[in-house]
Amino acid sequence: MTEQHFEGFDAPPEEESRSARKREAQAIRKLVEEICNLGQQSFNALRIHDDVKEALLMARKLRLHSDERRRQLQYVARLQRQYPEDDLAEQLKSLGASSKVDPKTMKLEKLRETMVLNGKAAIDAFCALVNDTDRNKLRTLVKKASEEMKAESDVQLPKPASRALYKYLKSEIERAGIEVPVNLI
Repeated sequence: MTEQHFEGFDAPPEEESRSARKREAQAIRKLVEEICNLGQQSFNALRIHDDVKEALLMARKLRLHSDERRRQLQYVARLQRQYPEDDLAEQLKSLGASSKVDPKTMKLEKLRETMVLNGKAAIDAFCALVNDTDRNKLRTLVKKASEEMKAESDVQLPKPASRALYKYLKSEIERAGIEVPVNLI
């Protein structure tokens, strides 16, 4: 007599459970809402599929706590489920803190932009403010970020030099224990 083996509840489910699908849908919904609440510059830096981006742009135009926006975000999440979400989550992590999390973010972004546009004058002003800043490192970062900005094309590519400049400026200002002065922005 052959013995039959019953796996019972120890066997992995053959298909994904309904609860798991709901958790995944909620995670995508939260990710989409976080993207919708980003500032314009951060939003433009993301690489998003065209149909999802159009729907997100529509949601960004709607009132913040309205039913229309909630329904639109549900629609965006449904569209996003067709694509892998890991890439979008990684892009969001690489952006850094939003202005809601860190209020200094906007000032630092403007300072970075000023550094790239004004070059030597902005570097000199910053170094006068924070005396022990590595001027050569700052000059190199500004130069790379400037080249990166000039090479900008239709496709939104990641901008590692701009990110590195931002992080360096942030660390130098925190190390000096000062606020970003208005005259530098």
